[in-house]
Amino acid sequence: MTGAPNPGAVAARLRGDADDVEAEVEEALGRLEALPDLPVTEHVAVFEGVQQRLSEILSNVDDA
Repeated sequence: MTGAPNPGAVAARLRGDADDVEAEVEEALGRLEALPDLPVTEHVAVFEGVQQRLSEILSNVDDA
């Protein structure tokens, strides 16, 4: 994706342990890989969980 923000680059500007933040983001996004194996009715729960985790990560970066 061009033009999309890179979570690791943003985190590097905000605090020193960007690798940890980037790993947390990758882990959260990795949950989306389960979608093809799940019924469509369960997709919303996965999306909500990923969104919640990304919000937590961003909140932690903002607090740093």
